[in-house]
Amino acid sequence: MEMIKVNVENVKGILVTTSNRVAQELGVNHYDLLEKIDGYIKRFNSPELSGQFQKPHNFKDKTDKVSSAELSAQFYIPYNYKDRSGKANRNYLITQKGIAQLIGGYNAAVPIAFALNVAYINEFERMKKALKKPMSIPEQLLMNAQWM
Repeated sequence: MEMIKVNVENVKGILVTTSNRVAQELGVNHYDLLEKIDGYIKRFNSPELSGQFQKPHNFKDKTDKVSSAELSAQFYIPYNYKDRSGKANRNYLITQKGIAQLIGGYNAAVPIAFALNVAYINEFERMKKALKKPMSIPEQLLMNAQWM
């Protein structure tokens, strides 16, 4: 079986991939994938989720709940990109949590989804380990220059 190669990037200190990349890998229409993500984000506002998430321990008031915007940003980060013609296109940066949720939603319908999910889990873990290693100055400059 051929290894699936996925791309995870460090964008301003957050490990992510992009929705257009995931749509291409899954073989689904990017617009449909955006609709699926939008539906998940709307569900973060639902009453059944409102009390399930607490703010991280470094906040003063530990009883504070996470807002739906804070919660959805742990999964999906709105991020527009410009195509070759200069037109802005809607996109999301997807975190490790978002990948697990999003690709998990395709497991039954898209044959490659399971293998793709495993590949992303492995790549996110590899990137986390790589980021813990000290970087040389040229590597730091290169990484910062990519997303400015």
